[in-house]
Amino acid sequence: MDTNIPVSFTEQSMIDTKLRGGEDVAETLLFARDYPAATLSRMVKEGRLIRLSRGVYISSHQDPSIMVMRYWRAIVGYLVPGGVITDRSAVTGGLVDGVLFLAHRGKPKIIRLPSLEVVVRSGSRAQPDDIPLPGGLYQASRQRALLENSIPSRSTRYHVRRTLDQGELDSWIDKLTYLEGAERIRNYQKSLRQLAEKLEISFQNVERLEASISSALGDSLVKTKSQALDARQKGIPYDPDRVRRFEILTYGLSTVGASQSHPAKFDDRRWLSLPFFEAYFSNYIEGTEFTIDEALDVVYENKIPPGRPQDSHDLAGTFQLVSDKVEMSRIASSDPEFVEILRHRHQVIMGGRRDINPGMFKRIQNRVGQSLFVAPDLVEGTLRAGYHLLEQLESPWCRAVMVMFLVSEVHPFDDGNGRLARIMMNSELVAKDEGRIIIPTVFRDDYIGALRRLTRQDDPSVLIKVLRFAHDFTFAIDYSDISTAVTQLSETNAFDEPESPRRLILPKAVFG
Repeated sequence: MDTNIPVSFTEQSMIDTKLRGGEDVAETLLFARDYPAATLSRMVKEGRLIRLSRGVYISSHQDPSIMVMRYWRAIVGYLVPGGVITDRSAVTGGLVDGVLFLAHRGKPKIIRLPSLEVVVRSGSRAQPDDIPLPGGLYQASRQRALLENSIPSRSTRYHVRRTLDQGELDSWIDKLTYLEGAERIRNYQKSLRQLAEKLEISFQNVERLEASISSALGDSLVKTKSQALDARQKGIPYDPDRVRRFEILTYGLSTVGASQSHPAKFDDRRWLSLPFFEAYFSNYIEGTEFTIDEALDVVYENKIPPGRPQDSHDLAGTFQLVSDKVEMSRIASSDPEFVEILRHRHQVIMGGRRDINPGMFKRIQNRVGQSLFVAPDLVEGTLRAGYHLLEQLESPWCRAVMVMFLVSEVHPFDDGNGRLARIMMNSELVAKDEGRIIIPTVFRDDYIGALRRLTRQDDPSVLIKVLRFAHDFTFAIDYSDISTAVTQLSETNAFDEPESPRRLILPKAVFG
């Protein structure tokens, strides 16, 4: 193109419109194919445009790193048209620690952009099952991604290894098995050899891949460094995403350290009525609502309000557990015992609801709002894997937080999971003569919101802060008798509904 040709008024107006944000969200991303080179060159010299890479420009008012992260598919599709997202990037569907791995018919190259490095290797063009993406790239099909990740590679000083190592590949196969189901994985397996010929991949690699898939399907056994696949082979598969989240929480707890110690002997007079309030609040925030007087009648007089036998049993069952020193001091010493304790305590809490199979793990996957919990066939394995992480924590408070989230996140039973999670939490504390944690009604949304933040954003910081506050709050109340406790809990807004404008306040702020 002759760069001396003057730009027309219309072309300049089009660019100016983009720079002013007059078209769409991508108004400041320009490609050389769309505009005269002279115009773009002059606007770069004038400081109005920034050249990101050959033929790719953005407004000088934009942050290059942000623009690249926002529009990397369009940018890379322009620079490497027809490139196939594969190898390690096929697992995530895109970037891996700021690196994108592509296969392309051209020569190998590395394209460096702000906050992004594109590693392009020579490879087969897009196959019929590869998925075309807006912008000119393709996403490798599942079969292609599996095959190309079976090819050994090495890491470099600049980025992670291009393909998964064998343990990582086995873990991915395990994950695909529970996400997509055995039938689909078996169909992938059937098409591997034919596709391997087109991609010129060694049958030796295919054979090891087929063996791993057969292992995940239960047809054979392989030696593997993948804990997930090994657990599946042993008949106790687990949810790797949940276990990874438990690892995040474990690390977060080990980093921040324990909460302030609150020594509290079970039989000290000051804690006499605490089990009642623990049972009361734990049921109330789950929707089993009683007045204090009704709850006292249920727990201490066995008086059942008309029409509420099941709700009354839930409350009485919870109180039966949390008021039992021997049971609340019982800590598992192995993962099978941990599972047994969970089953037993659930049986006691929910024994009045035969329709939800007390003590039996769920058979149908459950959910609360947008949160879909662990699949039934992965419940026991996920609980066991979580227990082994629990063993890494020494502080009773850290263990309490971890075990509460473990049970809550797995949701192993049809109902009663929240109550059970909090019982397991306080059991860790009672066993070491530490003060318990209650979640007052007004604090429910703070607690639930903290759980969701960890579940949805992998951020444990809010949950840790919320439970520290709740621990401090619980310890500061005098539970020597019901009347005193009710007065102090009322003055600190504990009985207010979650939507109340008033917040939970520490008793010392009220009573000095």
